[in-house]
Amino acid sequence: MRSLSVAIFLGIALVHLLGSASCVPLPDEAQVLGSIVTIETVPDIDAFIRANPELTVVQLPATKAEVAEGRQQIVYTLGYHTANERLIGLSSDNKEWSTPQNVKLDLQYPTAGVGDVVSYVEVVVNQSTSNGSGYLVSGGVGQRYVRLVIEAYGTTYFYYQAAIYGY
Repeated sequence: MRSLSVAIFLGIALVHLLGSASCVPLPDEAQVLGSIVTIETVPDIDAFIRANPELTVVQLPATKAEVAEGRQQIVYTLGYHTANERLIGLSSDNKEWSTPQNVKLDLQYPTAGVGDVVSYVEVVVNQSTSNGSGYLVSGGVGQRYVRLVIEAYGTTYFYYQAAIYGY
């Protein structure tokens, strides 16, 4: 019976990670992340670095997979899950276009004030191409704030779900 409960839990978690759930309950203390989805021509991260010299930019590890024909999923991560962590921030949104676009997503935690200590960040992006990059531009693991920039190139849709864990 225990293995059945674990299997059901894992199945629900997988559906949640793939973004199929339209409504995700938040713990009372979890914040909705500040996020801005903009359509921009983003030739490369160098232009962003020049425009923001005060920021230290680090590329995020990414796992890319084709989840269906013409549907790509890229998962960007930062840090590791730790004991006693909890969900402290959650954000999701989606956009679609009739022609391919270059997209920049700017995620910030917290949106105001002082946040909890960040331990792990995961941003799951679904788009029509596998061309994209993610960058840590300020804060990070062990700090009370984080700012990420996620770029997608030549995509006709952009769906993302970001989760930040901490303590």
